[in-house]
Amino acid sequence: MVHMKRKPRAQSFTCEDMEDLNVAALSRRKESAAPLTGERDATIFRHSLTYPLALVLRLRVLQIVCGISAMVMGSVAFIEERQKFNMGLGIPAGGVSVVAAAVSIHTSRGWAAVAGVAGAGAGAASVLWAAAACLLLALIVQCCRTILDPPGLDHSDAPPDEDSRPSSRDLVVIACVQIALAAATLLSAAVCARIDCGK
Repeated sequence: MVHMKRKPRAQSFTCEDMEDLNVAALSRRKESAAPLTGERDATIFRHSLTYPLALVLRLRVLQIVCGISAMVMGSVAFIEERQKFNMGLGIPAGGVSVVAAAVSIHTSRGWAAVAGVAGAGAGAASVLWAAAACLLLALIVQCCRTILDPPGLDHSDAPPDEDSRPSSRDLVVIACVQIALAAATLLSAAVCARIDCGK
């Protein structure tokens, strides 16, 4: 008697089997992706603990406030000096400082780690801070010259009209305020640069 070999029956998959396979595949993908997400979160968390982002942001706000105040005092000095651009240098110096501080907020290392902002604008921030530092130093020199030799005290080349001469006391006060604002801006920028380069 000849025995005929039976062909194995093809396994039939039901809907429940397909769902089980999908669940298994998804769970494997979640397990493989979980360490990557955890490592990234741990890196950001660790970086945010080592980088003093709150301090840097406070210093940037201080720079913006000092820059706006320097622009205001520069405008007052420009009016007091009868449209002579001596201490009126505070206008461009303050404006460039404000722009440099605003750009630096988005390019600082702590902000980039938290928000994922690339450091592409770091070069622009460096150029802006170099220009701001030059203008602020020139402003300090100009204010020191005004303090040492106030224009209102020189009566030889002054016009005969007393009202047309600028008040030397007012100019000295404006010069002292502008020196303080420029020094605070430069000092805070130096502290921020030290923090960014040291981390």
